[in-house]
Amino acid sequence: MISRRDLLASVGSGYAGMQMMPLVSAVLPTESAKSAVRCINVINFIRAIEPRFKTDLLEPVRHQMEINKRHGLPATWLLQFDALVSGPFVAYLRDHMAKDHEIGFWFEMNQMHCEAAGVKWRGRPGYEWDHYPTVAFTIGYTHEERIRLADTAMREFKKVWGHYPKSVASWNLDSFTLAHLTETYGMDAYAVCRDQIATDGFTIWGAPIAGYYPSKKNCWSPAVDIQNQIKTPIYRMLGQDPVYYYDKNWKMPDGRTHGEPDTMEPVWPSGRSPEFVRHFLKMIAESPTGQFAYAQLGQENSFPWNEQVAGYEPQMKALAALRAKGTVHVETMGETGRRFKKAFAKTPGQAQVMLDDPFGNAVPARTVWYQNHRYRANLHFRDKTPYLRDLIVYDDSFAQPYLDQPTTTNDVEQRMLAAVDGYHWSEKPGSTDTRPAGVYLFEGDSPLLIGGRPRITETSGGLEVVAPLSSGAGLHVGFRTDSVVFKLGGSAKPLALELQCDLAKAPQMDVRDKEIHYLWQDHRFALGVAKGTARSTKTGWRIESENNTVEIKLRA
Repeated sequence: MISRRDLLASVGSGYAGMQMMPLVSAVLPTESAKSAVRCINVINFIRAIEPRFKTDLLEPVRHQMEINKRHGLPATWLLQFDALVSGPFVAYLRDHMAKDHEIGFWFEMNQMHCEAAGVKWRGRPGYEWDHYPTVAFTIGYTHEERIRLADTAMREFKKVWGHYPKSVASWNLDSFTLAHLTETYGMDAYAVCRDQIATDGFTIWGAPIAGYYPSKKNCWSPAVDIQNQIKTPIYRMLGQDPVYYYDKNWKMPDGRTHGEPDTMEPVWPSGRSPEFVRHFLKMIAESPTGQFAYAQLGQENSFPWNEQVAGYEPQMKALAALRAKGTVHVETMGETGRRFKKAFAKTPGQAQVMLDDPFGNAVPARTVWYQNHRYRANLHFRDKTPYLRDLIVYDDSFAQPYLDQPTTTNDVEQRMLAAVDGYHWSEKPGSTDTRPAGVYLFEGDSPLLIGGRPRITETSGGLEVVAPLSSGAGLHVGFRTDSVVFKLGGSAKPLALELQCDLAKAPQMDVRDKEIHYLWQDHRFALGVAKGTARSTKTGWRIESENNTVEIKLRA
C-alpha cells in the first residue's frame, strides 16, 4: 500500500524549482460557457496532527491565506476535528479569513475525535491520526459509531463557530453517513476523492468526474431515480487529468516520465506544469461541458509549504484571471452546493473534453468523457486510435462496499459496475507499452484510425463527437440520455465494435444477439443492443452494425 506522502517522496526536487509561465491564454465565453454551470472551489483542508514526519502545519495555511486574499479569491477551509479543538488554527482563521471565505468540516477520524465520541481509537501505536481506511474513514466504523462520530463533530463545530457546517468532505465517505448529515444538519455540499488505484489503502473507480446527487445506497454512484437520491450534491476533488489517469506513467515533452498523480494539486509535477494547468482550466472554463463543470483547487496542510510553493500561487493567479473574465463561478464549496441544488433536480449530463494533449506532447492523447445519472463513458484517442476506454453503469440497487458493515482490511476496493474497464481488464493495467483493454472500432476488418481533429457538439440530450477518418470516412459517436450510438458515414464497409480485454480480469459475461449480461460481485446488470447484433469472442464480445450503426442501451 502506498500513501500520498510516499508518492511525493518519489517526485524529487527537480520539478520543484521550475519557473511557472503565465497560465491563462485568451479564454472567450462560448454559448455553452454561458449556459452551463461552471464552478471552481479553492478548498484547503487542515489537520492538527501529522505523526509521520515533523512539519509546521500552520505555515501552509498562512501562505495559502495570504495568496487567496491577495488575489481576492473566496476560499473554503475544512477543519479536521483535531484542528477544530486544538492548535492555532481556529484563532488564526478567525483573525484572517475574508468575509467571503467559508469554514467546513474535514471528516477523517483521529484520536481526539474518537475519544470525544466515545468510540475506540484504532490507530497504530504513536499515531493520533492514521490514514488507514479502517481508522480514518467512516467505512471503518459501525452505523452506530458513524452517527456518534458525525454528531460529535457537528456539536463541536457549532460550539466553536456558532453554526453547523454547510460543507463536509473526506477522501472516503459512505451514503449512510451522508444521509444522516443531510437529514439532520441540512448540508449543502460534500466532496470526495477522485478515482485512484490503491493510494492510502483504497481504490475508487467509476463515479462521475464532476458532481452528482449520490444514491442512498452508494455515494460513488448517482441516483438513477430521484426518490433514491440524497438531496445534497457531492463533488470530486483534486482536479483529475481526464487524459492520462488510466496510465501508471505519463510523459512530459522534455522526455521525462512521471508516475505521480496527474492532478491539479500543486505538490505534483502536473500541478506545477504551466501546460497542464492551462489546458485544465481551459477545459473547465471553455470546452463543451454539458450542463455542469466542476474543479477543486487547493492543498492539504500535511504537505509542507516548500513542496506547494512552486504551484500554488501561479494556479491562484490563473484562477483570478478566469474569475475576472466571468467564465466560471469561483466560489466556496457551500455556494456551489446551493447553486447546484437550485439548478438541478437530479444529476445533470456533464462532460470533460480535452482535445489537446494536456502536457503538450508531440504525439497527442485526446479524450472525451460524458456522464449523467445513468452512466459514464469515455471515448479516448491514443494517437490515431479511437476506442471506448470506459463505460460504467449506475444502478440504485448496487450498494457500495462497507455501506452496512465496517471494513476490516486496509486494502479497500470501491469499484462501480463496469461494462467496459480499460484499466482493470487490461493484461498489464496502466501500462503504456501494451494495448489497453477497451472497445475498438473497425471498418470492415480494418481498425478505425482518425485523420483529423474531432469536433464536439453539445445537444439538449447529450454530446456528439464527429471525427474524420484516415480512410476518408467519418465516425460519429453520440452520448445520449440512456444510450451510446456509433455511426460510420461515407464507407461501403460495415462498422463493428469489439471489446478486447483479459477475460480473467473481467466480470462474467453472457453475450446474446441483443443483450450483453454481466455478473460482478453477485450483482447482475446488462447492456442492450438496440441496433446491431452481438456475439461472444475470445476477448469479450463483438457487435456487427445495422446500416453502419451500433446503439448500446444502458440497462441496470
